[in-house]
Amino acid sequence: MKKIIWIRHISQTLFLLLIILGLRRTMHPALVGVFFLAFIAGNFFCGWLCPFGTCQEVLGKLGFLIFRKKIEIPSSVQYYAKYSRYFLMLLILVLGVIGVIEIRGENSLPINAYNSFQDTLARTPLTVSAYIFLGLILCLSIFINRPFCNYFCYHGLRYALPNFTRIFTVKRKTETCVNCKVCDRSCPMNIQVSVVREVRNLQCINCFMCISCCPIKTTLSYDRGGGLLRRLKEKLAKGEAK
Repeated sequence: MKKIIWIRHISQTLFLLLIILGLRRTMHPALVGVFFLAFIAGNFFCGWLCPFGTCQEVLGKLGFLIFRKKIEIPSSVQYYAKYSRYFLMLLILVLGVIGVIEIRGENSLPINAYNSFQDTLARTPLTVSAYIFLGLILCLSIFINRPFCNYFCYHGLRYALPNFTRIFTVKRKTETCVNCKVCDRSCPMNIQVSVVREVRNLQCINCFMCISCCPIKTTLSYDRGGGLLRRLKEKLAKGEAK
């Protein structure tokens, strides 16, 4: 699995270089393929390709090397905070429908640090508010795991929502799990991997850090899951049993 992690880092670096070199359009065919892949294997864009996600990850690692500690978001707070980007997406859609903003112009919104980051690399001028928000996110990335990805990135939802149908996912063997919670602490998206048999959380970005950090081999794996129909049948069966 560590080889997969290295491949992921290489992929992240290559896509970041494409943005720096001004070759953003060359990414579009790959993004289409990754979008349809998400229906089968989950969200690979945010964990493997997104240049802004890569930047936040690098800053996070630098922050840990300097301060030797990260700010951990309490699970009770994370449970509600993770829905903030869904609220942002809904708010933008509503404001677009009533004519307050243009839907096609949402890329220029100050809170869209994803586009602001790419425009900065492309030397495209931003508004003062966009620079401030981007700077705030980058500073937070030193202390908090992927703050923009976790709480503000409504762009990532287009790759996250297909997780509902994914066939392959991260699986946990409860019989060999020692409940050390290393997987929970290693997850940049604050998912509690240690309490589920299969990771079906829409926050999952397939970074495989949980698998790589697990001290018990084969306890965590990326494999074929139960599937949507099977999970629905299991839920129905549990409901009938009650």
